[in-house]
Amino acid sequence: MECRAAILLLFILQALNAQLDISFMRFYKNDKDFISDLRLLATGRFQRSHLQVFYNSNKYPLIKEWVNPSGDIVKREILEYDTNKKLIRKYFLRIDQQVDSVKYFGKNEPWSIEFRKVLSKNNYDYFDNQETMFVLNASNQFQSIRFSSVQGNVYGKIEFVYNHLGFLIGEIWREFPENKIVRKYSYSVDILTGKKEIREFNQNSEQISYVVLSQPPAETLYKTLPPRLGNNLDEISILLEDIESKNLRIPFNVFIPKTDYDLMILSNGDSLMIESIQLRQQHVIFNIAGEKPQLTMPKARVKTIISKYGELIYP
Repeated sequence: MECRAAILLLFILQALNAQLDISFMRFYKNDKDFISDLRLLATGRFQRSHLQVFYNSNKYPLIKEWVNPSGDIVKREILEYDTNKKLIRKYFLRIDQQVDSVKYFGKNEPWSIEFRKVLSKNNYDYFDNQETMFVLNASNQFQSIRFSSVQGNVYGKIEFVYNHLGFLIGEIWREFPENKIVRKYSYSVDILTGKKEIREFNQNSEQISYVVLSQPPAETLYKTLPPRLGNNLDEISILLEDIESKNLRIPFNVFIPKTDYDLMILSNGDSLMIESIQLRQQHVIFNIAGEKPQLTMPKARVKTIISKYGELIYP
């Protein structure tokens, strides 16, 4: 969950970059006048509450700030557009400049797509240009997600439940206007073993799925000895092996490069097709492809080792 909040903070930083294109600003009495473009003279904003809006060179509003009579900013919005100049997000900031909530526009927002899959058959709301509002709590964790149709009707909400340690322990999915629970998720984490359990329940409180996640010991998960630096994710080999051995179907088009064996390139330029690699402190233990005897090679004679999936194993 902290990762999800971090993603939102990343989006806000990207949106702040838009300030580099600020060309001018305008003043309004309130948000209603802003929508109607009834402007306030610059000299008329002193000693009164007002709204100041910053625009780019294309006259698109980028930042909206609500100012009190003392001249202090009490609320701020940052607007983000796509490449077609269509508004896709609004970021709402608190006085301390921390993200309070984020509003996404459009039916392609991933959470809303998943939520609509569990809606009742008789829900005929129009979802183009719908809104998804993410609300964060004081700990910068998701508090709720609210879904509204283009007509402004709230048709669903996801509430996140945390324990006293701040760990996510559940989700409650509600359909409106009936306020009916359509999905519930229960999460449990064993801190000592790292095992995670996820249970899914339908609207009748019947368990419909159960998943247990556990991380294997590091010595079985990683090929690279610590310290592990650079852009290497040894876990990918485990996933690719599962995909290959279990003939798993991937729900999107992807090309996975693969040869039959790993490749070892020696410092003299020779290359060997190998398997069953074990990296030691001073040497590499391996088998020549298709042969049983186990061989040892000093690392000083090895230039590089590449896995059959194209990953760099050594150095």
